[in-house]
Amino acid sequence: MSKPAGMLTGENSTDAAGHAMPLEKLYHRIAELESVCQERETRLAAYESLFFDNPAPTLVYAANSFQILQANHSALDLYGYDQEEIQKLTLLDLFAVEELQESSALTAELRKPSNTIGPVIHRAAAERELVVSMISCSFAMGGVDARVIVIQNETARHAADEALRTNEDRFQLFENANDVIFLHDLQGRIIEINRAAEYLTGYARTEVQGRYFEDLVAPDARHLIRDSIRAHLGGSAAQHFELAILSKAVTLRFLEVSTRIVYRRGHPFAIQGIGRDITERKQAQQRLQEFAQELQAKNEELSTALRLAREATQLKEQFLANTSHELRTPMNGIMGMVDLLRDTPLTGDQSEYADAVSQCANDLLTIINDLLDLSQIDAGRLSLTREQFDMRESLRAVLKLLRLRADAKQLTLSCEIDPELPPAIHGDSVRFRQILTNLIANALKFTSTGGVHVRLTKSPSRAAVRCEVIDSGIGVEEGVQKRIFEAFFQADGTTKRRFGGTGLGLTICKQLVEIMDGEIGTFNNVPADGSTFWFELPLE
Repeated sequence: MSKPAGMLTGENSTDAAGHAMPLEKLYHRIAELESVCQERETRLAAYESLFFDNPAPTLVYAANSFQILQANHSALDLYGYDQEEIQKLTLLDLFAVEELQESSALTAELRKPSNTIGPVIHRAAAERELVVSMISCSFAMGGVDARVIVIQNETARHAADEALRTNEDRFQLFENANDVIFLHDLQGRIIEINRAAEYLTGYARTEVQGRYFEDLVAPDARHLIRDSIRAHLGGSAAQHFELAILSKAVTLRFLEVSTRIVYRRGHPFAIQGIGRDITERKQAQQRLQEFAQELQAKNEELSTALRLAREATQLKEQFLANTSHELRTPMNGIMGMVDLLRDTPLTGDQSEYADAVSQCANDLLTIINDLLDLSQIDAGRLSLTREQFDMRESLRAVLKLLRLRADAKQLTLSCEIDPELPPAIHGDSVRFRQILTNLIANALKFTSTGGVHVRLTKSPSRAAVRCEVIDSGIGVEEGVQKRIFEAFFQADGTTKRRFGGTGLGLTICKQLVEIMDGEIGTFNNVPADGSTFWFELPLE
């Protein structure tokens, strides 16, 4: 060791109290001090090596201000800062915003002489998120009360835990899903199925793992699996189709399937499918289709029946028209001859016989006329004449015509006409008189005592003329009032035998009234005997 230049002069030196020190003692003191400095330098180098080269990220910060005083290499690598940048920060700057919501509690924890904190979220450079735990202890640095914290990076473990929890959630979702979920490799061999698939197919997953998925599919639908694999390998992201599944119990179930390709390390690995059970919907569609086919067959049968019915109706109408026309010509001849016969000198019996023949001929002509009218109405060939006529005169003419019939049965035949009715209306006077004749004649036929009263008034409910034919006859049973206007219908067989007739008169009345935009009906007289037949025609 070289001596200091001032000490080679041979002069004595002094100690701290100013007393003279021998040179040898001074040399010895200097040697001691140099040894201490060297030892401290060695210890400092060891400390710096321990601190800076420590693989555990370590920071030193001031306990009062939280200013970062030092950071080792691992801490710089972890947070992405250099030494100068990180020393401009406080420890609180490294915490995520959500961790600072209770800053007073956090600062109290960070000032403790020793503590364990975490896991907490830190923000590194570029807003990178870290999950860390910290162990701190007190440390004096240049007279500053400081803390040393050793940081444990738990980001990877936290991500692994999150991934595990996510996988567990996915597994629960996979297992507990109501829809069928399956996974098969690119050759079609089953890797996994969920619980819903087990329930639908009747197979346990251990029974189908490793088998081809086609084995679970109905034979005529197996090509769909192969087509799906080819489409996915060809670049299709998703496939949607209906699939018929053949269960273990050999029953068909139908799925609405969506498939996608699953990648592992960037390469196609498997096909995942999700299927919704649409068996009930398919069965309903099948039933609907069968019903539609059955309905179509019924419609065809009805169309055929309707065509035959129309043909039969046309034939009937043609027959009635031809028959009525053919019968009317000889009947007119018979009636003419009978009238001529009645004008010749006859005995009493001959005159009675001639009158009977004349009456029968008139009745038969009435039936023939009714049949002809009915056939024309059914065929839609009945035309109406619209002209102005006097209702009062029409009613009086009909009453005059039927009065002889009423007198023959000793019945009264009267009328009542509302003076407020217009003097004339527009319509078909012939058909109007025909309706009056049929209704009044029908009332006279079914009345034995009393009489028939005709009332002609204005309708109380609309702008129409209302005609009521009121008799004191047998009345109409409540149960047949709605059918009394049907063709060939009469109240009962007894009536038909007692009074005769074809049952067409009321039918023709109803159809004529409806053609003239009117209404017709009947009701029993209460408490009096008999019934009332009425009709209304619009006033024009």
